[in-house]
Amino acid sequence: MATTTHARRAREPRGVGRGRNVHLNVLLLANRNLEKFEAICRDFGLTHAQYVALFVLCLSDEPGEGMPIGAVADGLLNRASDTTRLIDRLERGGLAERFPNPADRRGVLVRATDRGRDVFGRMVPDIQDLHRDQWSNLSAAEVEQLDHLLLKALWGDDLGASRFETAAESK
Repeated sequence: MATTTHARRAREPRGVGRGRNVHLNVLLLANRNLEKFEAICRDFGLTHAQYVALFVLCLSDEPGEGMPIGAVADGLLNRASDTTRLIDRLERGGLAERFPNPADRRGVLVRATDRGRDVFGRMVPDIQDLHRDQWSNLSAAEVEQLDHLLLKALWGDDLGASRFETAAESK
């Protein structure tokens, strides 16, 4: 009888089980794709975080003008408290440079160097191939629907406020 009572308590409502399955599948998919993404980054001598920082720098509205380190931090996928160290590593690799902010004597700006833009540009075809491959089991309409559903899960019904959607539309 104890086993039957325990089994009854262990059952979860259908919606809870579905939510758990979605959670696990999103994590599995993210991990699988991140491994492939990181392999591409390693081929170019970068970490995933360094690629994302270069992405932010190279695709900013005014890439030659530079941007404050805080703005780079805002564009990162993970709010890293070590954005300064990340920029330090890019700078040591000759991929980014700091320079005085002409509008604020106390501040500095950062931008990708020619070498940083070159490395980023050479990575783009590999990254685009990865994105094509990772969604190849879905139709274009299904990818669009998945994107919409993930944005809704992340941001609620106010999808227009999503920084990712807004950024994607502006590029």
